[in-house]
Amino acid sequence: MTEINPFPEKRKHVYRTFFRTVLFFLLLLAVYGAIYTVNQRHGKALHLDDTQALDLTHWDFSSKGMNFLESGWQFYPNQLLTPDDFLVNNPNSSADLPTYDASTLQHFSDVRITTDGWIQMGNSAESNTSSSTPPKMQAYGYGTYRIVVKMPESMKITGIDFPEINQAAKIWINGKLWKTIGTPASSKEGYSSESVSASLQAVPSSSGVLEIVIACSNFSSPYGGITISPAIGTVAQIDNLNVTAKMWMTSVFTMLLLVVITGFYVSFTFENKKQYYYYVLIIAMSLAYEYFDKTFNPLRGDWNKLLQTTLFLLITMLATMYFASLIGKDKHLIFEWLNHWDTYLIFFITALLLLFLWLNPAYLYNLRFIWAYTLFVVGVNLYNLIRIGVTSLRYPEYGTFHAVSAVAALVVFPTMQIRSQQIYFIPLHSIGIVLMILGTAIYFTIRYVGAFNQISRFTIELEQAVQDKTRNIAKVNAELLVSNQKLVKNEEARKKMMSNVSHDLRTPITAIRGYIELLQKTSLSIPQETHDSYLKNMHTRSIQMEQMIEDLMQLTRLESDGVELTKQPVSLSLMIDSLYELYKTECENTKKSITMDIPDNDPLMVMGDPNNLIRVIENLIVNAMRYTDDKGIIIIKAFREAAILGGENIHIIVRDNGCGIPASEIGYVFDRFYRASNATGHKNGSGLGLAIVKSIVDKHSGKLWVESWEKKGSNFHVLLPGM
Repeated sequence: MTEINPFPEKRKHVYRTFFRTVLFFLLLLAVYGAIYTVNQRHGKALHLDDTQALDLTHWDFSSKGMNFLESGWQFYPNQLLTPDDFLVNNPNSSADLPTYDASTLQHFSDVRITTDGWIQMGNSAESNTSSSTPPKMQAYGYGTYRIVVKMPESMKITGIDFPEINQAAKIWINGKLWKTIGTPASSKEGYSSESVSASLQAVPSSSGVLEIVIACSNFSSPYGGITISPAIGTVAQIDNLNVTAKMWMTSVFTMLLLVVITGFYVSFTFENKKQYYYYVLIIAMSLAYEYFDKTFNPLRGDWNKLLQTTLFLLITMLATMYFASLIGKDKHLIFEWLNHWDTYLIFFITALLLLFLWLNPAYLYNLRFIWAYTLFVVGVNLYNLIRIGVTSLRYPEYGTFHAVSAVAALVVFPTMQIRSQQIYFIPLHSIGIVLMILGTAIYFTIRYVGAFNQISRFTIELEQAVQDKTRNIAKVNAELLVSNQKLVKNEEARKKMMSNVSHDLRTPITAIRGYIELLQKTSLSIPQETHDSYLKNMHTRSIQMEQMIEDLMQLTRLESDGVELTKQPVSLSLMIDSLYELYKTECENTKKSITMDIPDNDPLMVMGDPNNLIRVIENLIVNAMRYTDDKGIIIIKAFREAAILGGENIHIIVRDNGCGIPASEIGYVFDRFYRASNATGHKNGSGLGLAIVKSIVDKHSGKLWVESWEKKGSNFHVLLPGM
């Protein structure tokens, strides 16, 4: 009957992993939701006066901070206009506040800025024309934005930022051309795109008026026009927008650098260092993704978008390789049956997407294509989460780190595509990256504090062991004084051993000779049954003698300095299982029972000679069966445990409830031809089995010892270095 690890303990690990993963997921969503809600550009106290100008004269920028031009715009579809196009001969107009002819220029009034640009004018936008309703804008096209803002008298210089105008524009403030982005045109001919942000400083007119005119065109992006509300405020307030974003990214880069430096040294303790390299590459490429944003690195043309999309897909590929490296080889897992073909498929699709994008950059702004590769990324990260989840269910000892990493990847990486009107350009996914870095730091801190405490305990134990060894050395020095006397006794011991060998060999030989003489004298008169019994006994005695000679020869070879073992990776789990099945069969017709307790999910690998190691386990089982009565119970147990000086050992225990060994004789159990004084009823053996076991274990740098209680049984322990 095979004993297995209790399921409730494993189930407790699973529940703990699930609870921590869900808790982290909810925490991540809460942080994302809070930052997304707070970090939004919403204009406050935005009111249009009778002249349709945005009146901010009562807004105190010094105490209330900057404001955002979210509404109050006029939009002129399918028209590329300049400030001069709004000037008319109106006696009520002034140089400070030009007027326009509403009957000739079709437009929307009180337009609200949204991330959809000009295709969504907002719920408050109204058509203001006497002729007809302005046409509905499509993604590709051109048009002009205009807003008139009345500023407080105290604002002598005003700062304005334009984070995103897609994809070509000219910006006029009070009739002066301040910024040109790409080349706006009324068709694709002569049009060129550019992805940059702009921060400007303007001086209001003498009456505190700012007239902002933005003529823009878009023939490449799915979102045309102004997609993020411009911020307006003091020069310092506008400068702080970019400074804050850059400081944030600098802080994240610094955290990454610390993780790289400390992680490099920590990684020497990892079984698989490529996991560390994958992890660092993922974080580094995520930050590089932000570096190529137009706010930080305004490259010309489509390079920002192309490089960001490339990094977006490569990060997903690296995440797949990272999570694949976390899963050990186990034929019981479907992912192992796939033999990494799932990773190859994801790699192939990613390569095709990147090749297509680099050959056709125009598809960077194709909304369907953006949805396609975004859903691909979400699907891949969801697959990674399922794969890690299945592995964690089977091996909950992996802990929550892998599961939490998979959840973080599922949330963090797809959010790179989220577009929102942020006050400070702190990307949502960078928040997730910071949480991942902090989580990693906390994880390794807890892990290595625990390891440090364990090492401290080992240090104390080692110091105690050194003291014990020092005392032992002193004792050895004293014993060396009498070593000559022991050398004299060695000759006597050798003679005794030879006497034992002679006696044990003489016994079967004498028996065989006696039977032969009987057969010679009475071959014609004895019954056939007696004749066969004599032959059978002779055969048994010859086997006994042969086994004794073979054991003695093997022991001699093992104790020879020149013997070489053929070492290779050996699964003790499979070896014990095969011996268990063999001896379970032998016990079927007896009242003896044998049980086994080995891990289901650990092959218990060691580096050793399989022929010799199987002899160790078999000799211990045979010894246990020999020295138990008819109702004896033999238990074979094996498990993995931490070694005192690092690494892991495989611990094997063979337990019986036999006659046991007297306490005074335990030290002689592993000597040649030794039998305990209470084992008189168990003479069928060479007396070399345990000596052979000790020699083999010593050759494998292992340890062998016995615990025994007379009339209660014995526990034989074998400790071998694990893999």
